[in-house]
Amino acid sequence: MVKSITSFVLVMAAATVFGQQEPLPPDFRQQNLLLVSPNLFNPTLSLDQQAQHRISTWSRWQWQTPDADPTTLLLQYGNRQSDMAFSGGFLQHNTQIFQQTGGFVNFAFSIPFTESINLAFGTNLFAYSQKLSDDSGILQEPILPFPDDNTDFIIQVMPGFTLNVGDFGVGMAFENLFDYSFNYRGAVSENDQKVVMGMARYGFDTGGGTAARPNRFTPLVYFKQIPGFDTQYGINASFSATRYWLQGGYNSFYGPSLGLGGRFFQNLSVGGVVEFASDNAPETDGLTYEFVASYDFGKTDKRKKVVGFDVEEDLEREAELEAARRQAEEEARLVEADSLRLAREAEATRLAEMRRDSLETVRRQEQLLAEQRRQDSIQEAERALALQEEEVTPEKGERYEELAQEGDLEPGYYLIANVFGTKRYYDAFMKQLRDAGLEPGSFYRSSNKYNYVFLRRYDSIEAARRARDSKFSGRYQGDLWILRIR
Repeated sequence: MVKSITSFVLVMAAATVFGQQEPLPPDFRQQNLLLVSPNLFNPTLSLDQQAQHRISTWSRWQWQTPDADPTTLLLQYGNRQSDMAFSGGFLQHNTQIFQQTGGFVNFAFSIPFTESINLAFGTNLFAYSQKLSDDSGILQEPILPFPDDNTDFIIQVMPGFTLNVGDFGVGMAFENLFDYSFNYRGAVSENDQKVVMGMARYGFDTGGGTAARPNRFTPLVYFKQIPGFDTQYGINASFSATRYWLQGGYNSFYGPSLGLGGRFFQNLSVGGVVEFASDNAPETDGLTYEFVASYDFGKTDKRKKVVGFDVEEDLEREAELEAARRQAEEEARLVEADSLRLAREAEATRLAEMRRDSLETVRRQEQLLAEQRRQDSIQEAERALALQEEEVTPEKGERYEELAQEGDLEPGYYLIANVFGTKRYYDAFMKQLRDAGLEPGSFYRSSNKYNYVFLRRYDSIEAARRARDSKFSGRYQGDLWILRIR
């Protein structure tokens, strides 16, 4: 069996050694995959996904002719939850010798050390069927012995990590740190045949955009060591805006690349990348095309943003109190004017008596107003006391929290729209609400160093629930929940 395999490899090599000047590396050729499914570049980059759910696809046609040249196809679903992300999908990859068809899963999580420093770990697990492709093999590329039907089933593990300090990140990934052939019950690659990739990047907001998707520029440099090939060096840069994205780069083996895409209906992104072959590539006069698309749905992660702002007053309630005060003053003025008019009409005959009556009327009105104010104060205090003592049973599936009163925060039921921990995203979110015609308020909790943004305070849980269930009368489409301050 070993002799027949050796003969097969030699025949394949002899048939191709004169047909091609330089072999094609057997890796995934993912150097341009920056904005859609970047976890194939480094498994920790799935944590960059802002939307809770994403469906994405990536296709790469090497050297222009999809039917003849090496191609790659990826279809993926990704899910992000706070500091954790997982995804899975379908992958078909042509290495020019092998055709690999199967699935993969990705898992990544980050460990925060401080507000600006965290360490992310992730891994891609591939399981695929591998068979010889229609193209010829290459002498320099290691070929795994095949059974009689030229097929094999392989699992491959690609772990990686990234250390993030503020907007700067440095990481490494090991594309085939572990691989196993089920047909031959052993490793596919030896210890000195591992593909290693390192990267460093710096991403920063450039201003503009929205709270959910600010304009962001991210340059990145990387290297990739592939056994039997020269080390690849490259640089990439991407600019992501609300309605479009741009990217460009250079790889020492594959050459320069340019990419452009648009965002439609807020959630759909479609674009493409063109790569121009370098002198090192086997097809120096060919173009490589890539197509990427994604659809985002679910909540958008505006994560961990914002510190310390004072609580704003409930403007609507203050306006109501001011209107009531003005009305009471107007009524008192009218009563006093009427009393004075009556006094003037009777001045000739009963001037002294009318004066006494007028003064008595004024005093009575003042007493009535004072009593009314006192009653209003008592009723307000009783309502506040009843509000503090009221017991609320959360409904099934309802997000409801209670907190003891902090500082001079007025007791009541607050309709919470978001919670932040850093100033930049807090400012952007408050501006977004005001631009939508809302009058949001906020308060700062010193115990957890977060700001709570609310749309309105209510005196009863029923009123707060009605506002939440109606999406604030249809004026706010995001998630809302109720926080009670006792």
